[in-house]
Amino acid sequence: MKTIPSKAQAILDFWLKDTPAEKRFKKDENLDKIITEKFLKDYELASSNEYDDWQDTPLGSLALVLLFDQFSRNMFRDDPIAFSQDHKARLIVNDCVYAGFLDELDQTQRLFMILPLIHSEEITDHDMGYYLIDKYLKDHPDLVTIKKFWKDHTLAIKKFHRYPHRNIVLGRKSTPEEIEFLNQPNSSW
Repeated sequence: MKTIPSKAQAILDFWLKDTPAEKRFKKDENLDKIITEKFLKDYELASSNEYDDWQDTPLGSLALVLLFDQFSRNMFRDDPIAFSQDHKARLIVNDCVYAGFLDELDQTQRLFMILPLIHSEEITDHDMGYYLIDKYLKDHPDLVTIKKFWKDHTLAIKKFHRYPHRNIVLGRKSTPEEIEFLNQPNSSW
């Protein structure tokens, strides 16, 4: 594999080596603060297209996806900015799929590369996500859990065409059905 910029490697090392798996999907103000201190400048530069050349490699692309899809949610929790680069993350994922980059990643790396598709409020992205799970994560040790987690997400999109738990942050008015849904378990992620 080609070498990647040291900043990209720092992002990968922090998320995939230094951050325990059980902390990656939980609200943790301390982790949010650490990510902001270490990677806010990188997020800003990447958002301004300064790191677009990272997309030339599988691992560089993954570092961008982590910035846009994971770190943004930590750095800008409860702020619409958390979702502002979701479209770009999905474009990077699509480019990586077509370039064959997923073949060069391990199971955990593939999971984080595909994750922006399930974060999308577009059902077509979910459909592509399931196809990629079946193709690239069939040997993942947590496949059953991943599929259940994704199914919960997709149910919300099929029912509401959006994630109701984002409504307040994004300034959207919730319907009575969405409010009822949000009072159920597994309705907010």
